[in-house]
Amino acid sequence: MTSRTKKRIVLPSRPEPPSIEQILEDVRGAITSDPVFICDVSDAEPQIPADDSSDREKQYIQSCSYVEMNNKLREAQTQLKAECDALRCSGKTLEEDIVKLREAAM
Repeated sequence: MTSRTKKRIVLPSRPEPPSIEQILEDVRGAITSDPVFICDVSDAEPQIPADDSSDREKQYIQSCSYVEMNNKLREAQTQLKAECDALRCSGKTLEEDIVKLREAAM
């Protein structure tokens, strides 16, 4: 097939980005535990006080440490599962050896 005979697929148009008013309304309506990513927009009404920057920095550091700890816990969980399986296998082997010793002793 040549490129002239191929049928072109028409994609739907992209939606318009939200207006600043819509973004601000969404941010104002968010609950306090909902993370908010703030961009520097010159037309935006609310300005973030300088005091909040240290609080945001603390939250960012806490989030990073949470993610790191979560990854470590997942690795530990995987390792513990592997070790548990190895112990179960060793236990079964030990039980089989004990049975063989008892049979040999009789």
